Amino acid sequence: MKKLLLVTCLLISIQTLRADDGQKVPTKVEKVTVFLSGAQVTRTAIASVVPGTSTLSFENLSPELDPASIQVRATGDFTILSVKHELNYLGEQLKTKKLEELQAMQQTLRDKISLQTALLNINQEEANMLTKNQVSNGQTAGLDIIKLRAALDFQTARLTEIKKKELAINAEIAQLNVQLRKYDSQVNQLINTRGIASSNILVNVSSGAALQSTFTITYVVGQASWQPTYDIRAKNVSSPVVIAYKANVSQQCGEDWKDVKLTLSTGDPSVSGQKPDLRPYYLNIQPPVQYDTNDDKSLNEVVVTGALGVKRVAKPMYYSTSVAVNTTENQTSMEFNIQNPFSIPNDGKQYAVEIDQVTTNATYQYYAAPKLSTDVFLTARITDWTKYNFLSGEANLFFEGTFIGKSRLDTRAANDTLSLSLGVDKNIVVKRLMQTQLADKQGIFGSSKKETRDWSISIKNRKTQAINLLIEDQVPVSQNAAIEVDTQDISGAEMDKATGKLSWTFTLEPQAVKQLRVKYTVKYPKNQSVLVQ
Repeated sequence: MKKLLLVTCLLISIQTLRADDGQKVPTKVEKVTVFLSGAQVTRTAIASVVPGTSTLSFENLSPELDPASIQVRATGDFTILSVKHELNYLGEQLKTKKLEELQAMQQTLRDKISLQTALLNINQEEANMLTKNQVSNGQTAGLDIIKLRAALDFQTARLTEIKKKELAINAEIAQLNVQLRKYDSQVNQLINTRGIASSNILVNVSSGAALQSTFTITYVVGQASWQPTYDIRAKNVSSPVVIAYKANVSQQCGEDWKDVKLTLSTGDPSVSGQKPDLRPYYLNIQPPVQYDTNDDKSLNEVVVTGALGVKRVAKPMYYSTSVAVNTTENQTSMEFNIQNPFSIPNDGKQYAVEIDQVTTNATYQYYAAPKLSTDVFLTARITDWTKYNFLSGEANLFFEGTFIGKSRLDTRAANDTLSLSLGVDKNIVVKRLMQTQLADKQGIFGSSKKETRDWSISIKNRKTQAINLLIEDQVPVSQNAAIEVDTQDISGAEMDKATGKLSWTFTLEPQAVKQLRVKYTVKYPKNQSVLVQ
């Protein structure tokens, strides 16, 4: 009787230990929302809930998941008591066992390949022997025609049979190599992930009856991201622009995403749901800073050269003290739902996902800033770009069916009009030259010195059609009352007095040449030095 009671207690203890381990429930990744940094993974599972209190263990999840982001929902009349996250290092034993099984399969396949290769060599040796011992090699004098024909027929039939067998063996070897490469890939993947723990989510539930429930588990992981990229195509300056909006998606969070419903989001999963507090915004005056003679020049300083070296005349600078500010392209996040199921392995490689393709009208214009570069760039200006939800990203440029290079689509610098650079056109020649007869013309009048600069800009259109051009140059802008700038000739340019920018917009006919002039005089105290370009 005592023995029976002892056995019963042991059985109860064993069952209790197994119950504490929890019911292992397999899950499947159904949906992934990839952010610019990070991702939210949604898994589903069907589990049997037993009466009373029990624990369900959802295993082999990403080790990169954020425990604070875990959400568990379930169907059915029962209560979720708690949700717990733990790292599982015991999976290494399963990985080792799986690795041994895969390596055994590898060896089996290699043995089969070696056997087939040996059979191939035997066949080849037999074929060589038949070829060397042809009956037509001059030893047929003693053979009658019937025996000769029989010998030739035998040789042909045997060589044909050998050739067929050779083809079959090669096909078998090729098939075995395909299988071997698959096992090689699995082995390499297991080796690369050894030593990495997986995550378990333990859900403690209480139910009054046995039932089946569908669980939905979501969590946020790191080591995942997407970057926008574009293919921009234009046939010619009379056709619309075709923009293929794509994303390069990558992840290395410790789990594969196979045939999932993919969503790309511009949101940030790390943003707290706590409302922000507006803090005071303080302004103050920074004391003047003294610089040594070897310090770099600041753009908002007047540089004066004297006998004792270089002295800076520092201007009062204003600065602000406040909390850190994150600059974002949009105040609200956008989501792009990919229609077809998509797979992204856990390998860190970038996978291209097409988001959308739009065709939009554009205004084409050639642009040059000859002071900076004599290259002339073709630009396309799009006015209704905001409805396409573009983000800043790298762009591949195609014009007239030819890849012309890479650029960057910068939506942060765009207002109501988005300007796309479509590369350089060598058929438009721009030159900017200083008029030599005025280059050194300067004079000293009383206490002041004057310097005059006279620039000539020429533009030639070597294309067969008229073009619309925007040319930009500049005149200097004084930041000191002692320095005066007299703009004398700007060939009718539109001038921004605050920045000194000059703009000419015009149409240039085929083979035509247009001349522009920029002439200005700078007056400043003769005992000071000002660099006039």
